[in-house]
Amino acid sequence: MSRNKSLAGLALSVILFLLSSCQQEQSFMILGNIEDPQHQIADTIAKVISRNTKFEMTIKAGLGNLSNLDSIRNGRADFAIVDNFAPISPEVNAVLPLYPQVLHVVHKGHFKPETLHELLEGRKIFAGIEGSGTMRFVEQLLVDYGINATTIDFVGIYDIFEADVIFSFTDLLRFEELKDLEGYRLFSFDEASRLGHGSLAEGICLRYPQFEPFVIPKELYGRYTENPVLTVKVDALLVCRADLSVDEVYEISKILNEQKQSLVGINPLLADFGHHFDPDQLSFNLHPGAQNYLNRYEPGFLERYADVLSVVLTIIFALISAGYSLKEFQNSKKKNKIDAFYQAIQLIINEIKTVDSIEHVSKLRQRIDELRETTLSLVIDEKLAANESFSIFLNLCTQAQTELASKEADLRPKKQA
Repeated sequence: MSRNKSLAGLALSVILFLLSSCQQEQSFMILGNIEDPQHQIADTIAKVISRNTKFEMTIKAGLGNLSNLDSIRNGRADFAIVDNFAPISPEVNAVLPLYPQVLHVVHKGHFKPETLHELLEGRKIFAGIEGSGTMRFVEQLLVDYGINATTIDFVGIYDIFEADVIFSFTDLLRFEELKDLEGYRLFSFDEASRLGHGSLAEGICLRYPQFEPFVIPKELYGRYTENPVLTVKVDALLVCRADLSVDEVYEISKILNEQKQSLVGINPLLADFGHHFDPDQLSFNLHPGAQNYLNRYEPGFLERYADVLSVVLTIIFALISAGYSLKEFQNSKKKNKIDAFYQAIQLIINEIKTVDSIEHVSKLRQRIDELRETTLSLVIDEKLAANESFSIFLNLCTQAQTELASKEADLRPKKQA
């Protein structure tokens, strides 16, 4: 007995330990970037998740796409913000697009390029840090458009304003940032009026399906945009480790969408945050948890045919209600019929007490038989329910017959001994 108690106590301890382990707060790390708005977005995401879920999320500044992806692959971080042009990795899944990053290409004002070759060949170019999505894009652009890379001098971040041309995927520029670009002009990938008519921007997007054309409106940047500027954009994505649980990523996707007002105020380009998007346009596989949350927006059969189903259900319920009322009415009629037979058999039972002859007994017995035959005929014709009430009636008939038999025995002359 004591051994059984010890085993039971050990089992209880193990169960309690497992339960307490399950209830421990899950902790995640998110990587932002060295620049805003990505770092500010990552910081806001961490605060929203920590405040509204059972998870605790901390932030660490990232060092660009490749570094962030490497940290995710090696398990040093759980979430990160990268652009949708980053190289695909099976260990990394997408959660959702955050905002469009607009490509700003500026060049020094002493030359006026009209083509990519004129813009790039023989120039000093800044295209972000090594391994960034911007650098990858520019290097690919050189290959795809046959531009001689040996004539180009790439400069680093510390020499950015030594560059003849600067490439930057970013949000909308602030006027403080425009002041640093004194002497530069915005490059347009064709005239904005050619959008939809085979413009250079559309050719770039055809090569890189993750990109979309984007028009920077006239006068958005003052004198830098005396005319509309045609460029391209690519989404910044929230990505995560592919091995995170479905429930965890579903919950995080849900909270970010419910609390999106905390994010949209960071930058105007986040106004469409949480919009319905096409997973096929992402460079990464969509995490199953994010997919489950996304699917909730897709109208199912019930949502698509809600109006028709509402009418059909209303008709069905009306028919059911009418059928139920009709059945209750019929049952009530049947009950009223059996009540009449109750009264008739009760009168016979009361009359048995006054019986004073064999002939009277025979008449009452005949009346009972007639009542029984009548009710049986009604049951067969379904005009009377063969239920408990009918069984009580038959028992009363049997009781009356028994009392009549007893009365008859009393009335017959006694045999002499």
